[in-house]
Amino acid sequence: MLFALSSMALETKSTATFLTQAKQELRILSAELWARPRSGASVAAMAAVRESVQDLLSAPAGSILVIRYPGGEEGSLWAEELHVWLISLGVDAELMDLRPGSSEPDQIELYIE
Repeated sequence: MLFALSSMALETKSTATFLTQAKQELRILSAELWARPRSGASVAAMAAVRESVQDLLSAPAGSILVIRYPGGEEGSLWAEELHVWLISLGVDAELMDLRPGSSEPDQIELYIE
């Protein structure tokens, strides 16, 4: 598994780490990038995905990866597919939350909350 989450990685972090985490970046996954042929390795190599999962691994316990997607059926299907890929790569489904309402119709926004 490329993104195996260990309980040790999600243990309570110091206050300094928590403050750093509160300033977490918004990562953008474009429709153009997603339109390319996908495999487990290619999804894991996408910078927005890889960096978001790394952020999640270093986040305080109780943090989640928010997947904010464009509204409508197409956006919903895109987000669900990304969600399934992340699960297949070892990210616990309970650590992700899919939400409609990305700021642009051709992108998914990823961030830690």
